[in-house]
Amino acid sequence: MSSVNIRMMDDSEGWYLISSQSGFLQLQSDWEQLFRRNSRHSPFLAWGWVNAWLAFLAGPHELLIACHRDIAGELDFVLPLIRRARGRRIGKPGVVFACSFGPECSEKLGWLCSPALDDVSATMVAEAVSRFLNSRDFIALAPLDDAGNLPEKLRSAVRSRGRTTSIGPDVVCPTLELPDSWESYLQQLSSNFRSQVRRSERNFNGSGELRIRVLEAANAKEFAHKLIGLNQSRMRVKGQISSMEDEAFQAFLLDAIPYMASQDIAWMDVVESGSEIVGVALNFVHGSGIYYYSGGFEDRFSKSRPGTALFAAAIRRGIESEYKSFNFLRGDEPYKYRWGARDVIDRRAIIFPSAQVHRQIAVTAESLYAFASRLREASSKIRSRMR
Repeated sequence: MSSVNIRMMDDSEGWYLISSQSGFLQLQSDWEQLFRRNSRHSPFLAWGWVNAWLAFLAGPHELLIACHRDIAGELDFVLPLIRRARGRRIGKPGVVFACSFGPECSEKLGWLCSPALDDVSATMVAEAVSRFLNSRDFIALAPLDDAGNLPEKLRSAVRSRGRTTSIGPDVVCPTLELPDSWESYLQQLSSNFRSQVRRSERNFNGSGELRIRVLEAANAKEFAHKLIGLNQSRMRVKGQISSMEDEAFQAFLLDAIPYMASQDIAWMDVVESGSEIVGVALNFVHGSGIYYYSGGFEDRFSKSRPGTALFAAAIRRGIESEYKSFNFLRGDEPYKYRWGARDVIDRRAIIFPSAQVHRQIAVTAESLYAFASRLREASSKIRSRMR
């Protein structure tokens, strides 16, 4: 690893910081091995997903990837951070934010660690922040779950290093716990919705006009184009604006989805009418979990309920493949609860600057940033109603 690309600190203890794109690219092989070693990692921490996000969606930023290697030289911890630009203040402390690849930017992120470090990962995060970030930086970490009392462990570890942490609710991610059999799962649904699901299975079993097929990795680029187009058209029918209208987001998906498919992380389900793809659903899988990302279908087939058929196919495949959960990701849309999902609240961790005056500046800046985010959401909803 070149010293031009990597700034070394306390190398005898295994810590170092990557601060350039070329250094991040050199890390790919080790990153991918570490990702596969731990089934608890979010699929959105896959190297290619992060690489595409940095290339197309991150905007002006300073890259800050804190890494640790064990005594044998194996990569065992990665905390991927960026310092976001505010005006022209890239790289300057204070009002400038240092935040991970979330929470507003993606889903279920956080950090990579070997299974041996799961119980002390909060301490590793606090140590990385202490070693590599400016004491006046404001740090917003990606949504955290409550497994193993992680948020409180993080708060304690950060406090022992002279900083304070605010942990509060961030987003609702409805999640379905999968039983041992498809029939057992169906019995959990309301009788009316259970009938709809059974009907959709009969309508899409391959003997009629419509059928469901799982695409291979070689077809990932075609699938990505179809996902973008069908999601856009579906949102327009509903009077909403698809996030996939954005050209940068389109470029991101066209780059990221083929990578995820090549690593067997993506399920690319399609509804076909003859040789035409008229519906799509994209799910990601890693460890024991399935994560529904997005989908869409042509409105002329809406009476056949292709959305219901696509969800049923993915959930059934998950049960038969012994996955344990189906995560609908952020948002409390009513349809998620018809499938039996229950709320899982992710937490947002805010690590404040060390000095009181800088803490107050950071809190004010965060409040303004949150207010601006709410304004953007409100503006988007107004535009959707006006379409």
